[in-house]
Amino acid sequence: MTAHPQQSPRVLQLLTEMEGDRKAMLKLGVAMTGGNNAQMLPFDFITFGAVKRNLSLTAAMRLLVESWNIVCARAVLRLHIDTSLRYSAAWMVDKPHDFATKILSGERIDLMKDKNGKRLTDARLVEVRSADYPWLPDVYANLSGYVHFSGSHVFDSIGPMNEETRSVSFEITDTDMKFPEASWIEILECFRHATEILANYLECYITTKQLSTEQL
Repeated sequence: MTAHPQQSPRVLQLLTEMEGDRKAMLKLGVAMTGGNNAQMLPFDFITFGAVKRNLSLTAAMRLLVESWNIVCARAVLRLHIDTSLRYSAAWMVDKPHDFATKILSGERIDLMKDKNGKRLTDARLVEVRSADYPWLPDVYANLSGYVHFSGSHVFDSIGPMNEETRSVSFEITDTDMKFPEASWIEILECFRHATEILANYLECYITTKQLSTEQL
């Protein structure tokens, strides 16, 4: 196994903070269950899935950053944001538990409609959530090219260009050492923001579950 150099102190700090986010998310997932005698609702299952995906992608992001794999790190960030956005879609429909039941039956979220009759496409979710998270549109658009093979992958393989010799080199490797510290910091900060989005909605759901029928 190839040993990789250590990331910068700031990147390592963000990885530590991301681990704190992971532990906090796990606690929220446990709190959502409400104990042994709590009633299980359809949206609980969606929540379990979202929390599980969040934790899994967090573990993957750490490994990718530590191994200097920015190509896959960007793809994972895109998936991570997707989890938070699609979970938040439940707040855009009239009946969240019916929404959850449809997901469990295999229906696609992007084919369902919100309260205003608009489809819950990724573009729609980004549009609505950008009011609270203005960084979303640009980041989401830039990351989309990393999910499917595209020009983004081609450009990442291009190394330094030599104008004098009119030559260009290509990096056929599984590491991305050419990117500056700022690129890694941006990925991790966006990753933490995406976790925050999911945590905020999960906390809202936990609070709602604790209310009585009269309080709803």
